[in-house]
Amino acid sequence: MKFAFVKKEKQPKEVVVLSDAVYHSYLGEYFLGQTDIITFGDTNNGWGALVNPANSNVNMFLNAYTISNFASIPLTAEGWLSSMLPGNAKVSTYFAPGNQSIVPSPVPHVKIKNASMVSGTPTGGTYTFVRRVEPNATLTKHDFQGMYIIPPGSSFALFFLSPGKGQVHTRVAFGWWEEKICR
Repeated sequence: MKFAFVKKEKQPKEVVVLSDAVYHSYLGEYFLGQTDIITFGDTNNGWGALVNPANSNVNMFLNAYTISNFASIPLTAEGWLSSMLPGNAKVSTYFAPGNQSIVPSPVPHVKIKNASMVSGTPTGGTYTFVRRVEPNATLTKHDFQGMYIIPPGSSFALFFLSPGKGQVHTRVAFGWWEEKICR
């Protein structure tokens, strides 16, 4: 009796690599949204922000933002973390989960807020960067991949400086995911 030994070929294991944003979208934790139109100018400023409420029990991970400048003059935006923002904020209703296949749709804990024609500037917090947006253009910054981690009671804001005479109209959009805090 003869025995034949057949050498089995090793097959590579299948591995799927997803970005953090895609993974969290699959889980129903990734959200997209935008502010109302923000108006500023003459001696007044404006801002748009992602605000993580103190009782949210989630950390917010920023993935992307866009700034659309609808004016014929450039605008200047400052990035602020954890600051107190001036004026009366409006809460946006323009948001959706990235994963539209989940029923009922997940609702974010983080709020999109904005304010127009405010006097004053942010107080406290950390001033992190400045961006210039050309007239009638949109600036897109994406793939932060969660580098900005915003805990409950904190925020990520884009603060718009008055250009002096005239008014500017802008809108800010955000992409972010949320993860429950394990305590």
